[in-house]
Amino acid sequence: MIRGDRLTVAKYMLEDDFIAELGSDRARMILYVHEDKPAEITYGPAVDALDLPREFINKLREFGIERLYSFQWEAYRSIINGNNTAIMAGTGVGKTEAFLLPLLSLVVNRGVKGIIMYPTKALARDQMLRIQRYASPLGISALPYDGDTPSDIRSRIYSSPPDILITNPDMVSEALTHVSRFREVIREYGMVILDDFHIYNGVFGAHVHYVLKRMGRFMRSTQYVVSTATIGNPIEFARKLLGVDDIVLVKGPEGRRGITRHVLVKPISRGRVTEAAEIAITCVKRGMKCLVFADSHRFVELIKRLVDKRGVGDRVRVHRAGLTIEERHEVEDGFREGKYLVLLTTPTLEMGIDIGDVDVAVMATIPPSFSKYLQRSGRVGRRGQLSYVIQILGDDPMSTYYSSNPREFYARRPEDLYVEEKNDEIARRHCLLMAYERPVRSGSVDVYCEGVLKLLAEEGLVEIRGNYYVVTDKGREVAVSMHGIRGIGDVVKIVDGKRVIGFRELPMALRELHEGAIYLHGGRVYEVYRFDLEGRRAYVRRLPDDYDLYTTALYYSEPRIEEVLEEGKIYSIPYQYVRLTIREVVHGYLVKRFSSNEVIERREFNQPLSYEFRTKGVIIYAPFITFSPFESVDVVERGKAYHATEHIIIMVGENVIGAGPTDMGGISYPTGHIIIYDSYPGGSGATKMLLRRIDEVLKISLNVLTHCTCIDGCPKCVYSPYCGNDNHFLSRRNAIKVIEAILGGRSSEITEIPTTTERSFD
Repeated sequence: MIRGDRLTVAKYMLEDDFIAELGSDRARMILYVHEDKPAEITYGPAVDALDLPREFINKLREFGIERLYSFQWEAYRSIINGNNTAIMAGTGVGKTEAFLLPLLSLVVNRGVKGIIMYPTKALARDQMLRIQRYASPLGISALPYDGDTPSDIRSRIYSSPPDILITNPDMVSEALTHVSRFREVIREYGMVILDDFHIYNGVFGAHVHYVLKRMGRFMRSTQYVVSTATIGNPIEFARKLLGVDDIVLVKGPEGRRGITRHVLVKPISRGRVTEAAEIAITCVKRGMKCLVFADSHRFVELIKRLVDKRGVGDRVRVHRAGLTIEERHEVEDGFREGKYLVLLTTPTLEMGIDIGDVDVAVMATIPPSFSKYLQRSGRVGRRGQLSYVIQILGDDPMSTYYSSNPREFYARRPEDLYVEEKNDEIARRHCLLMAYERPVRSGSVDVYCEGVLKLLAEEGLVEIRGNYYVVTDKGREVAVSMHGIRGIGDVVKIVDGKRVIGFRELPMALRELHEGAIYLHGGRVYEVYRFDLEGRRAYVRRLPDDYDLYTTALYYSEPRIEEVLEEGKIYSIPYQYVRLTIREVVHGYLVKRFSSNEVIERREFNQPLSYEFRTKGVIIYAPFITFSPFESVDVVERGKAYHATEHIIIMVGENVIGAGPTDMGGISYPTGHIIIYDSYPGGSGATKMLLRRIDEVLKISLNVLTHCTCIDGCPKCVYSPYCGNDNHFLSRRNAIKVIEAILGGRSSEITEIPTTTERSFD
């Protein structure tokens, strides 16, 4: 197979000059090339079949639309017939028309009004012009409703609701709570469309689930339509997210119009950041438009520093959360017009924003799921041109696995998505808002929500009057203070002088914004000179752009079990899925040199920083393995074993279940207790998903560990960039014995988790 992979690479290097140029650089190795052929598209009837005025049919022909694709016609009929409908197809093949044309028909013929929600304000704004292009010839009104909507447009919406309201879940949540006129407006609407609905998994999806519940209390009737790129469980996911049972699935083509060549590369004598910069520079020199994706803002900022040093920074820009609206629009417009050839971006551009004719997508990090890989790669070749998707492998466990099994990277199926709607913290928030927006009649919500309302009554935030839950004065005060649904952790403001330049949620802010931390923001380098945890502010000062140092926090976590939610066994070893409290403690940090990664200094705080939050997680009671007859030696070896096992399960699990690199945290003890928890307050459902696929995770983990060539632990197998102990006390060989014991059916018993005074590892 390896010889066959090399022959495949050689074939493409001979016939494709771009791949040949990539392969000519001896500092990288092309492991494999996978080619996607154009999608086979089947056609339905001519546009005359649509129940729309003749003038509009002629307008469609002016747009170049003579016939519908078969999946568009199927979606049209399903939606017209009143079905809740899920549309799943590849990027750039006409999903928007699949839900927009039937909506226009319902507006014209039945007076139905529709709300179209996009995951972000930027995406909603981007799609608004496309929607208005179809709506205007029919005299159908379509208006945006978000935080940037001028007051006069808002007044128009309240007094005369448009036929189509284009918005986002954040704005809907805010308006339901704080704008009584909006609660009256949505009575006018009978259809809710969620585009890019695969974004609504995890914590954000749980929030959106409850926003939809809150909306439904004011709408006379609701028909749901969701649109998505390819995912593994569209029906199940839609049912959970929307809270409905009946969904009709319409599947369209999964590919795109032109040929796309996927290139798997591994840098040999340089790191991922430098490799991504080199490919970006190659694209600039060749005049190819390129998107470089990475999963952290620090990563894209570091790439920008490198391309600036190489003299091509004027053609390369950063696109990420935290930019001003004006700067973001300038970057996007400049990219469309060709002023900029490369955008270095976090997942902000993985959704359906039409940012031009992109030739190349570079994945500087492995996307957290194959679905996200497909979504990001879907940004290229949207005009039918030959396009490329380059995945850079690194030294992490999954990269090591795919280096040995390159074909498997492209043989994967889109993952199942998951929403943990029974997230106590999120449910508590939205159930209180329900009672604030309008009293909740007993029996009108599900059993779980009613249980949450009873808990709110015990806390004095709502009171029971007859058959209704009514907000109290105390609850009203809390509800009015609530803003935002993007996570529920406390927010730390980043302040430069008198100006707030950004935000970071706790507990991550504890690690990134402690006193002495180096923080990158918008291509600029800052040092935190004061961290006010109580006031939720980090005060920073600007450093020179070529500053060569960065920091890594030293921290540990302390768990406290609050409630056991589920018990079972993984093979023969017990596990518990629990509600727990995590206390995070940052006790110091390392100062490292950016250019060489060497540690310059280790600094300890006189007074450690700490923050507590409630979440959910799994406790694995691994077999107790003895590595040495001497207790003083054995306790260290056991610590290395379970610490390394915790690392590999999390790192492999992230890729298997589609979690982000910081979605799960872990704690382990020499006693065999391995705790893996959701990093978000309230829980995200990530560890519950991990449990569902733990067999697959363990087997891949063992494969990675046994195939690594290091002596006893390295960045390719068990090192983690998020380790609070700076990757001390890790053993690949010991972890192999632990996982082999689990898979081999060795039993163990549930014992008490050690006290926090005993050694633990993060």
